[in-house]
Amino acid sequence: MRTLTTIGCALVMVVIGGLGHSAAQDAKAAEVLAKTRQALGGLAIERLKTLSIDASMQRNLAQMQMSSDVELLLEMPDKYVRRETSRGGTNMTMSSGFNGGKAILPAGASMTAPGTMVIRMGPGGPMPGDAPKLTDEQKAEINATSLRAARAELSRMMLGWLGMAHPALGAQYTYAGAAESPDGKAHVIDVRDGDGFEARLFIDQNNYLPLMVTYKGRQPRMVTSRMPAGAPAGAAQNTAQARQLSDEERKKLQEETEARIKREMGDQPLVEFSMFFDDWREVDGLQFPHVMRRGSGGETTEEWTINKVTVNPRIDAKQFEVDR
Repeated sequence: MRTLTTIGCALVMVVIGGLGHSAAQDAKAAEVLAKTRQALGGLAIERLKTLSIDASMQRNLAQMQMSSDVELLLEMPDKYVRRETSRGGTNMTMSSGFNGGKAILPAGASMTAPGTMVIRMGPGGPMPGDAPKLTDEQKAEINATSLRAARAELSRMMLGWLGMAHPALGAQYTYAGAAESPDGKAHVIDVRDGDGFEARLFIDQNNYLPLMVTYKGRQPRMVTSRMPAGAPAGAAQNTAQARQLSDEERKKLQEETEARIKREMGDQPLVEFSMFFDDWREVDGLQFPHVMRRGSGGETTEEWTINKVTVNPRIDAKQFEVDR
């Protein structure tokens, strides 16, 4: 991992080119991406309708390390779900994704600061009784923000898997130049859409396989909620007692938590993330990375081990149901 991170930093730092956007750069990007998709499988990509991925993930968040099992299901052109089940005794499963223009949301989700979602959980799982009713405008905002985030996250992975962002983004690809590291050179493609998505794809000049994707975002933060004064003793440990909070106490707790999140998120600067793709193996004519690593500032925040990839499986439509 140390070597891979070093190479990634060198590639990021030594980008050559950077001329203004032009038709020639668009054409060069199209040429490079065509070679990349051919290297990744060619006809196998064109025939790809559905994709199933089972993975194990290790996440480093501040001083905490968390392990989970992740299932990703993709159905072209507009269905995607990610289910992450944590290990360590909790076995809590969180789902996200989208079905057309509707986001698939975790239970107990609500919005606070723009782009920030809070999941309220109790000892037995989500505590819907604690969440106030949302207006139609709030529901629409949550859906739009969650939909945009899910498409962006999937697109970053698809750039490494298939050499393309999700079709719903309508992304534009521009050749940004070449990058060098002690181990070789890479083509650099800038990817963006009209809704704020931006990423940079690095492609090995020797075999045309994706090396990494970089993008800017905020570091994940863990925010905890404190029970308000006067709450029943042991409420944080007992779901039944926690639900004894009055509507006024619930509202106060929510407002205090959201105010604190806004303060903390407001102090969070944008940082550059790198997502690396490695350990390429053939699966039904498709070249697919079986290791993915995400990090920033030289630190690894996630490491994925892909255990199983299934090309064009039959996926039950119920897997993409949107709970409203």
